[in-house]
This record gives sequence, C-alpha cells and structure tokens, in this order.
Amino acid sequence: MAISRSIDVEELLQRYAAGERDFSKINIEGSDELYRANLSGINLSNSSVGEIFMEGSNLSAANLRGTHLGQTCLRDTNLRGADLTGADLRYANLDGADLTEAKLTNTCLRNVVMRGANLTDADLIGAEIEFIREMVKDSIFCRTIMPDGSIYDGTI
Repeated sequence: MAISRSIDVEELLQRYAAGERDFSKINIEGSDELYRANLSGINLSNSSVGEIFMEGSNLSAANLRGTHLGQTCLRDTNLRGADLTGADLRYANLDGADLTEAKLTNTCLRNVVMRGANLTDADLIGAEIEFIREMVKDSIFCRTIMPDGSIYDGTI
C-alpha cells in the first residue's frame, strides 16, 4: 500500500464537512480522535488509520478496502454495509460494533475484540480469523458467511 499523503484529524473533518469523500491512500496523523464522528460513505481505501479512537463513529457504507485499522478503537461504531475487503483489523476493538451486511472478505481479524458485535449478513469469506471465544462473546452471527463459505446462524 503506497500512502500518498498525511493529514490530521481536524483537516479530515473539515474537508469531509465541505463535501469531500475521497480520502484514499492517506495516513491520518496526530493524537486527535474521531470520537462519534459522522463519516458515512467516506472512502479511506488503502489508508492507514491505525491506533485512532473512533468509538461511536458512523462509518456506514464506508470504503475501507485495504485500510490499516490495527489497534483502532471502533467500539459501538456503525460499520453497516462498509466494505472492509482486505483490511487489517489486528488488535482492533469492535465491541458493540454494527457490521450488518459488511464485506469482510480476506480481512485480517486476528486478536480482534468484538463482544456484542452484530455481524448479521456479513461476508467473511477468506478472512483470517483468530478469535478467542471470550473476545467474541454475545456477538450475533446471523446468516453470516464464514471464511470457508459456510453460513453460520447464531450467537457465540
């Protein structure tokens, strides 16, 4: 992934508020956080957003293909319909996240915490999963397509 530019959180939010949605191949810098930010429909494909606090944000229908989101706090985040194909979510916190209809094809989900997450109709084909049962407790896997193509219907 070749990052083309770096921006800080304040610049991202200003440009998003002005109507810009394409932030592909960026690196978000700084210690500022995106707590409860509305970034619905944003394109952060092939970007680096690791270690940012995004709890309660709205990333519904976001393009996060190939994005590095490792160690990011996405607790209670709306990722409904987001495309996370090939994203790196290692060590991310997805507790209570809504991943309904999210595309997680070939996504790295190693050591992810996602207690109480909703993965209804999510697509996990080819995903690299390493779950500790306690870390996915109370998550909903309803009509979820698992890495091997099988469909899982239930709660863990």
